[in-house]
Amino acid sequence: MINKEKHSERQIHKRIPGIRPSLSRFQRIDYFIRWLVPMGFTLFIILFLSVRLNIPGRNELLLPIVSAFVYFWSIYRPTSMPAIGVFFLGLLIDLLNFSPPGIAIFILLVIYGIGISQRFRLTRYSFLLVWFIFSIIVVGVFFIQWLLISVFSLRMFPVSYFIFETIFAIGLYPMLSIIFTWAHRTIADPEQV
Repeated sequence: MINKEKHSERQIHKRIPGIRPSLSRFQRIDYFIRWLVPMGFTLFIILFLSVRLNIPGRNELLLPIVSAFVYFWSIYRPTSMPAIGVFFLGLLIDLLNFSPPGIAIFILLVIYGIGISQRFRLTRYSFLLVWFIFSIIVVGVFFIQWLLISVFSLRMFPVSYFIFETIFAIGLYPMLSIIFTWAHRTIADPEQV
């Protein structure tokens, strides 16, 4: 009951202009950390999967995982996942995995652009439809990645790489979406300060 009262109180404060108490230093720090959670966790995953561990196919795992991160957060919390941040995440992936320059940046920015431009529609759709749209985007984007890598290397790159990344991204999105939804409502919500 108290949580509903706080929520309705917050909604009233958003709609009615006026004098509001300013945030204390610790509340501002808490707000900033909550705002930083999506980018920070994505950066952590990139660095973790780029470390030389005995994880089979870690290079193939990185871009599908990060593309799910970018897709979800660009729809549900675009202020916490800005375009310049997505650009630097793609640049970091390209630098750490020694992939052809610009491919990860291009893929992540395309996913981000689709998520941002369609976010008002996608937030009204059911989870299954959002997942289906993510699947279509991933198939198209990873096909373009496979094509660009083949062109840059001047030989036909194995199709299994493209198929594995696509299936992995599509299969992983529901599990990541559950975690992201929980984070979106709890630890990554700056409005809970």
